[in-house]
Amino acid sequence: MFLDVQKPVLLDDAAMQRFIAEGCVTLQSDLPRDYHARMFAALDELQEGGPLGHNNLLPCVPELAQLLHEPKVRGALASVLGANYYLHFHRHDHFQFPGAAQPLHKDGDNHSHYAVDGLRRMHRTRFAMLFYYPQDTPLEKGPTGIVPRSQYLPRRGLEAARRKVYEAHRRCRQQVEAEFGKRIHASEEAQRALQHRLERFRNDHPALFQAIEKLEEPWEAAKVPLVGEAGTFSVVHFDLVHGRYGANATNLPRHMVKFIFVRDREPCQPSWRHLGQPWPDMDDAMSPVWRSMWAWHGGAPTNAPRPFRVADLDGEDEPAALAAAYTCGTVATAETMQLLRDRFLGDEVATRTIAAYGLVAAGRMAAPWLAERLHQADADLAVRIVDVLGDIGPGAVDALPCISAAVEHEDVNVRRYAAEALGTVAQGQRINSRHLATALMDEDALVRRNAALATARLAADLGDGDALVAPLCENLHHWHHHVRGWAVEALQRLRSPKATQAALRYLATARWDATPKSGDVPPGAKPPRTVVGQVSVSA
Repeated sequence: MFLDVQKPVLLDDAAMQRFIAEGCVTLQSDLPRDYHARMFAALDELQEGGPLGHNNLLPCVPELAQLLHEPKVRGALASVLGANYYLHFHRHDHFQFPGAAQPLHKDGDNHSHYAVDGLRRMHRTRFAMLFYYPQDTPLEKGPTGIVPRSQYLPRRGLEAARRKVYEAHRRCRQQVEAEFGKRIHASEEAQRALQHRLERFRNDHPALFQAIEKLEEPWEAAKVPLVGEAGTFSVVHFDLVHGRYGANATNLPRHMVKFIFVRDREPCQPSWRHLGQPWPDMDDAMSPVWRSMWAWHGGAPTNAPRPFRVADLDGEDEPAALAAAYTCGTVATAETMQLLRDRFLGDEVATRTIAAYGLVAAGRMAAPWLAERLHQADADLAVRIVDVLGDIGPGAVDALPCISAAVEHEDVNVRRYAAEALGTVAQGQRINSRHLATALMDEDALVRRNAALATARLAADLGDGDALVAPLCENLHHWHHHVRGWAVEALQRLRSPKATQAALRYLATARWDATPKSGDVPPGAKPPRTVVGQVSVSA
């Protein structure tokens, strides 16, 4: 959370609609140019991926926090994520000097929500990114490029082809590790062996790589550059396709700082400057998806479903397939729900991914059936069911008993998704902390991570939150930085004196000083000298 000094400048309806449809809204900070010049100079001294930078950006450049408190930034983030959003522990300065274009991608979902089947990410805005330029960034500076309207598209064909390459790379690495040991990068011979295997795979499968290039072409053609003056920032849906638009053709470096922010609570009402207007009628295939997102952000039911064709549910046209799934879920008749159920239970990953979005759109109408199926499901199906229930959120409250039971499932993957789902489904319910306490002490790091995230989301609903202070404190020293990051956030959000003191003690001892012993001396200056009696002593 942030200490508000000035009132945040919230987005209006038009800007919020732009974010929902396009996946990005770009604004200009009101901070002066000399502030951005200082940030540019400070960032230029750091390491993009090293300890002096990366996740330590704010300890290295504390003044960067001033941008995050700036009214326009806070207003845009509050509009998209709700008033009590908070800063994720991952951040990164993307430095370019010189450098070519970067392949288009969606960011790794490990920072938000692990995609089911490696494909189904959550459409609803529970995570967002902020991109910030501390310098003027025209086209020749190599700006970030985005693909508008790509955030809801799973890119089924491209991701399926890429998964074949990822799986081959994994096999090659395992073969080298079996021969040389786990620490491949410690041995030049092992690195050469891995490179040889990867090159051989590429030479043996030219058609696969040609297919990937062909599948990437429409995305490359659709990308647009985010250009702007120093102080330009963009709030971006976490799953928007993006990458470096082109090479930096200048003689000066370019920085783009990325922060991630997290929604605290599911929306109950609009968090932007909403005038009460419905989503406008648009002649676009994705309109049912956008309309559903608009309603969810406003805490209201979706209305005005459009006609659809059953064939679109099974087709390769992703906007049409998603529109059909969302429309089926919005209509929620016995017939449309059966269409979604049949496909959701199928073996075809691409089709069941689309159907899952329709079940989420159906919300309360889908939850009882999902809960019933969960009792009979094997581990793989249980993961998919719990994932959908968690995405539905409070509308799936009738399924809360079976989700709570799934937190102790024998399959670790089910436990991971169940711990996360608790954090959305149980909001607004007075819940016992026992299931969270069990998950916080799970042998698996990701179960603990998701339980800490759920605790942060449910802090206002816990009648016995102090019972979680001890397991959360233990997780402050866990080896996984996600577990540590969400544990300290959960302690802050429990709002009890015991939890607050535990968080403060940890943050005080974990403080990291990026400067050396003489860090209180301005750059380039000599240390001051004090005189004690007749003896000159360096300060």
